[in-house]
Amino acid sequence: MKRIPQVPAETPPKEDKLAYRVAWRNPKVYDRSYDPVVLEEWIRGMENVFTVVEVPEEKKMNIRTYYLLGEVGIWWNTMKDKLLGPEFTWNKFLAELRAKFYPAMV
Repeated sequence: MKRIPQVPAETPPKEDKLAYRVAWRNPKVYDRSYDPVVLEEWIRGMENVFTVVEVPEEKKMNIRTYYLLGEVGIWWNTMKDKLLGPEFTWNKFLAELRAKFYPAMV
């Protein structure tokens, strides 16, 4: 898995501080590995960062999806209009993500 380059040391605007605090921890990106271990490591890593940074539930989805690149990012951009809604949760997102990117034998 790749990492997004470290955020510059300059002070971000006030509204970006939450995303900056997440980026400062340099979380991994997920960019289409069909290895379930890689996917689960990404999920666990993002959850750990959100716990440490104390990201509110309503902000997690937007921040998490920023760390989806390549084929996964394209998949999310095509699926989000179908999936997003008031009852859409992180667990539902994970179910969709796993259904798409886990190998059939898992």
